[in-house]
Amino acid sequence: MMSVLTLLAIVASGGLVFLLGHGDPKRRRSARKGKGHDVGLRRLLAAAALLPGLALLLYGGGAAFLLWLGGAALAGWTAALLMQA
Repeated sequence: MMSVLTLLAIVASGGLVFLLGHGDPKRRRSARKGKGHDVGLRRLLAAAALLPGLALLLYGGGAAFLLWLGGAALAGWTAALLMQA
């Protein structure tokens, strides 16, 4: 059960990281695609991406939290790779 929750947490955080990267103002400016997300939305997305990890940590799954941490980092690198111009 914990492995399913960990996988769902990684997918949720990865999706939010992808949205965060998609609206990155510097990336959009360099690609000449207009304005990105404003500061408030970027902060909200960043905080929301951290919530699944916090839930795993508070639930008592230290190992699940570490798996989420690695998976979220991998999701961030994958999002950056996929968004290259």
